[in-house]
Amino acid sequence: MSTPALVAQRLVKVHGWILKAVEDRDEEQLCERIAPTAPSIGFHLWHVARWADRVQAALPAMHPGLERLGRTEELWLSSALAAAWGFPAAVAADANGMGLDDDVSASLPLPPKAVLLDYARRSFTAADRAATAAAASEEIFETPCTDLYGRPNPIGDVVIGHLSHAGRHLGMIEALRGLSGRGTATI
Repeated sequence: MSTPALVAQRLVKVHGWILKAVEDRDEEQLCERIAPTAPSIGFHLWHVARWADRVQAALPAMHPGLERLGRTEELWLSSALAAAWGFPAAVAADANGMGLDDDVSASLPLPPKAVLLDYARRSFTAADRAATAAAASEEIFETPCTDLYGRPNPIGDVVIGHLSHAGRHLGMIEALRGLSGRGTATI
């Protein structure tokens, strides 16, 4: 198996582990903040799903070989989720959780668990599909692009960057589960 294919396969696993780590949490446990500077498990789930959503929407535009995925818009935007969930206008435009101070992140009106999980599943599935397509060849994976931060990088760096990011948030979710006295996730 090629290195790009292994990376894509691992991303699919990490997305699955994140979902597994939150599925047994109830509404209260998803919103619980262990400390004023520690975002909730629900926030971590939403944040990593937002980034998966951004990745799935960006990859098809980065290489002609990915056109078969179709031109996609972020699910967050096409479903107008910021408005549907009641996000404040100042946060809603490019809401992804980056750069929010503790009070703002704590006050985000995350939806009920079923709605949040549905968004995460749809974002992860779309990102997994896009990453798997990008990993179909070394040529696509190594193609230069402008990444989600506006920097020049290969397409593979976008996929690996999201894998790393998702893994960090999985670790945070596991730590929060442990600190809440309800055990860590087993993957």
